[in-house]
Amino acid sequence: MNHKYLSILIKQSLLASIFLVAGIFAVASAHEGHNHDKEIKPQSNVVAAPTLTAVSENYELVAIVKGRQMTVYLDQFESNAPVIDADLDFDFSGTVVKATRNADGTYSVALPKNVDLKSTMPVTITILAVAGPDLLSGDLVIPKLEIHSSWSTVWVVAIVAACLIALLLIWLAYKRNPSILIQIKQKLPASLRRFIK
Repeated sequence: MNHKYLSILIKQSLLASIFLVAGIFAVASAHEGHNHDKEIKPQSNVVAAPTLTAVSENYELVAIVKGRQMTVYLDQFESNAPVIDADLDFDFSGTVVKATRNADGTYSVALPKNVDLKSTMPVTITILAVAGPDLLSGDLVIPKLEIHSSWSTVWVVAIVAACLIALLLIWLAYKRNPSILIQIKQKLPASLRRFIK
C-alpha cells in the first residue's frame, strides 16, 4: 500500500467523522428549534413529583408524593391559614388511609399498595376539623417523564461514533494490506510511537 492510498484513507476517516458530528449537531439543533415558547429546557432527565390538589369553599389542600409517602398541606381557603388540627381520611379508589399529623403542621400519608405511581387516579378526602367538616376530591397526578439530551451527551456520542468509523476504515484497510499499521505508526509523533509495539 502506498502513501497516497494511506493519505486518502485518513482523509476519508476525517471526512466521515466531520459529517457524523455535523449530522448529530444538525439533528440536535433542529430538535431545540421546535421550542416555540423559548423556555429553557432542563439538560437532564427531570422527574416532577406526583401531586394532589383539592379545593372547596372552606379548604385548600396540596399534597406532594416522595417515594411512597405523601406530605399534605391543608389551609383555610379564604385566609390561607394552616389547618393543623384536622382529621384527614384519604380514599384511594376504595382504600381509605388516615393521615397522621406532623409537628410542623403538615400531614403524612403512606400510600396504599393499590396506588400505582404510573397513572393518575382520583382521590376523595374527608376533613373533620374545628373550622368545619368537608369533603374534597381531586386527582393524584403522575407527571410524565421528559427526557432532554444534554449537549455533553451529544458530543460524547459523536466522538465515540467518529472513532468507531475511523477504526472501521483502518481495519478494512488492514484486511487489504497488513503493512498499513506500520505506515500509520510511522506517521504518528515520536511521543506516541513508543506506546505502540
